[in-house]
Amino acid sequence: MELRHLRGFLAVAQERSFTRAAQRLHMAQPPLSQRIRELEDELGVKLFERCTRSVHLTQAGETFLERVQSLFLQLDQAVEACRQAERGEIGVLRIGYTGRASHQLLPRVVLGFRQHYPDVQLDIQGPHPTGLLRSRLLDGQLDVALCFLPLHDAQIDTRSFASSAFVLALAASHPMAGLPSVALADLAQEPFVGYPSNQGFHLRDAMDAACSAAGFTPHVVHESETSQVLICHIAAGTGVSVIPRELQEMEHLGGVVFKSLGANAPQVEHGMAWLKSNRNPALRNLLALELSPKPSAPK
Repeated sequence: MELRHLRGFLAVAQERSFTRAAQRLHMAQPPLSQRIRELEDELGVKLFERCTRSVHLTQAGETFLERVQSLFLQLDQAVEACRQAERGEIGVLRIGYTGRASHQLLPRVVLGFRQHYPDVQLDIQGPHPTGLLRSRLLDGQLDVALCFLPLHDAQIDTRSFASSAFVLALAASHPMAGLPSVALADLAQEPFVGYPSNQGFHLRDAMDAACSAAGFTPHVVHESETSQVLICHIAAGTGVSVIPRELQEMEHLGGVVFKSLGANAPQVEHGMAWLKSNRNPALRNLLALELSPKPSAPK
């Protein structure tokens, strides 16, 4: 039994005429009649009562028609679903994010994508360190990561959406807090607080690199995965730190003084990263969206 047999049966059953059914299928009547005979022989039942001027379904034919119509409906739905998947209109998009880098980008991505592709399931994973997100991209566990950049890997493409300079953060009670400027090297003997080391935290790597460039290795006395906790420890005098300037605006906690690292201060970028070889159509649609932040309206 082939689809051509079922299509022929459906046409005859709906048209109640071999002639009209043949015209509908753009074929001659004798081959269509042959198809119906082949189908009846395979099923071992008579599907039609043939009269001189009309064709009527038998009871077996009526039952078979109901099932065949349901079958073709499912087939049409399967074909459409296949095409929607190829267009990236259905399916799954796996998004990983790191908390600080995705503070503003994640809501923008989710809202923008959902508005255009409401039937795609978003599998949002995180927050995770940038290093872990990089590993999951390479392992094929994620389609896109919202994270700190750059990610140094030839297999990964990235797009930056924002950048922020690093600054020194001191307790307001620190002896150097009142100075007009403080060089990072001046803090070489100070205790530091920072994000965990060797766990893929981009901001910790950046702090260590900045201190190394200033000629010392920071003595880190406390580590935390969350910016809020680090800010609290800085305010309490537990240690100093090198953090993105944006924390100065986002964390509304008193007791902390921020000092510029100067014109050559290192920068941290926020953006998206994805595997170049990823063929998920939903990812292709995400990358085609305009996700850059809109400029603020003049006051």
